Amino acid sequence: MKTILVVDDFASVRLYHTTFLKQKGYECVAVADGAEALRVLQQRPIDLVLLDMMMPTMDGLEFLTRVRSMPGFADLPILAITSEAQKAETIASQQHYGFHVLLKPVLPAALLEQVQRLLPLE
Repeated sequence: MKTILVVDDFASVRLYHTTFLKQKGYECVAVADGAEALRVLQQRPIDLVLLDMMMPTMDGLEFLTRVRSMPGFADLPILAITSEAQKAETIASQQHYGFHVLLKPVLPAALLEQVQRLLPLE
């Protein structure tokens, strides 16, 4: 089973994404910030990261910087979720960090389409 790491500081968003993605056949691990996400990446195999860009402690951009510098994680698929206000900065950073972007509000069909494109189920 493919595993998705859901990183968001809002418990309700983590619950929504994990419940939805589990119903679609993915295993999910949910954490509240980038620091927790880095710990999970070092402890278990993850196939895709669903990443909120605006979080306390360690935001999405800092997480991206750190994870891309870690051996073995240069090609880890990352799907960033961001608001319209952040759109320009996020898309400008996309080339450098190698990630994909979904804009809030995230509709279930759009989320599933992106996840299936980046992480198809066999």
